[in-house]
Amino acid sequence: MHKFYKDLKELILNQDESTKKTLIPYYETLFQLSSYQEMKELLDTYQGKGYMIDFNDADDNDCYSNGWLEIYSHDDSISFTIELDIGEMKGHYCQCNPNDEGYNSNKGCCGILCDAHLPKVSIIKEVKVINYEFQGYECDLWELEEKWLTDYEKDLLHKKKLDKVSNLEAQIEILQRELNAVKSDLKN
Repeated sequence: MHKFYKDLKELILNQDESTKKTLIPYYETLFQLSSYQEMKELLDTYQGKGYMIDFNDADDNDCYSNGWLEIYSHDDSISFTIELDIGEMKGHYCQCNPNDEGYNSNKGCCGILCDAHLPKVSIIKEVKVINYEFQGYECDLWELEEKWLTDYEKDLLHKKKLDKVSNLEAQIEILQRELNAVKSDLKN
């Protein structure tokens, strides 16, 4: 068995019972992908570079996801995210009864063509293009932040002045038209 699947299995087995029950179907779904060419890069990368797996639970209000797995190494620029989505409903409302073939009394169902949301995974490869840390000290950042704020305030003041000029020019234009109209009336 590939190291990725061993590590993922160990991660799942160390979760609380509810999370374990949620993650096992995703493990099986990922295991079905083990021979897919698209999965090869993840498996090869994981095997060769000391990667780790973390599970992140979905937000409470996300009814389409059961979270995601992060596959990463602090020493590599490539990481993977495996989204653990809730698939589309398959089948119809369950009408199984104990006399049906394959009926599971613990589940109250045969598990074939009944209303099930099967696990769905999406694997996303992420590549860090650059990993760079600010060159300098914290006091250098303070100065730059101050410059930002000063430049922002100068820009804001400049915009206000431009707006005022535009407003005054518009008022002058209106007043000029009114003046011309009154002068025209005086001539008549």
